Amino acid sequence: MLKKISLLLSVLYTITLSLLSLIKINDVVKKLPSFNDKVTHALAHFIFVILWFVVFYYKFSFKYNKALGLAALFSLVYGISIELLQGCITVSRQSDFKDVLANVIGLVFASLLIICVKKRVLKNNNTLLF
Repeated sequence: MLKKISLLLSVLYTITLSLLSLIKINDVVKKLPSFNDKVTHALAHFIFVILWFVVFYYKFSFKYNKALGLAALFSLVYGISIELLQGCITVSRQSDFKDVLANVIGLVFASLLIICVKKRVLKNNNTLLF
């Protein structure tokens, strides 16, 4: 089931993440400690990589390494783009290099998880995620 809706789910997640990153959120962001903001960035890109990996691997039938590389690269380019847009087109947000680093940490952890799952699956001769 998830394989069938993976593209729609990934696109909706990306659109939602974009909107939340570019719209003004009244005083909510100011009340959050800086550390929570970085954890949120890392978690958002962790989910982003996993969702897009599933799309590239299962929906578009890319080879495993290519699917993982594209998902990670897409996350990196997307994260940098959003940070640049925050600095250029928003009044209530600003670009932050530390946010990009948090995004990279999220994509690295997602990539490592996907690699670990693959190794375990190969050891047990099962299908990858679903």
